[in-house]
Amino acid sequence: MKKFVLMIVVFIVLAGGAFLWIQNAKKSAQKNPSTSSTTTQKTGTTTKTGTVSSSGGVFYLQESGQTPKEIDSYAINLIDYLGQSVTVSGQYSGDTLFVGSIEAK
Repeated sequence: MKKFVLMIVVFIVLAGGAFLWIQNAKKSAQKNPSTSSTTTQKTGTTTKTGTVSSSGGVFYLQESGQTPKEIDSYAINLIDYLGQSVTVSGQYSGDTLFVGSIEAK
């Protein structure tokens, strides 16, 4: 019986310590956002103009003077616009702009 009670006490102490550790970690992440995820979710429709390129099966939009941005689409066959200057509109998922509409210039 004494062993059983001792085991329960040890379990409660360990569980309580784990709970406090998790709570402190959450508070620390809230106070110091640099330790949490640094990817920001972009929302709303975005419109960009540039040239469509491809590398390794991944499509990119090259805006003048900018780093190429990854683009993708479920509705549009982007290969049809390869090498063309276009204006695209769509929404971000992570760092990829999912194109909903495209207009060749």
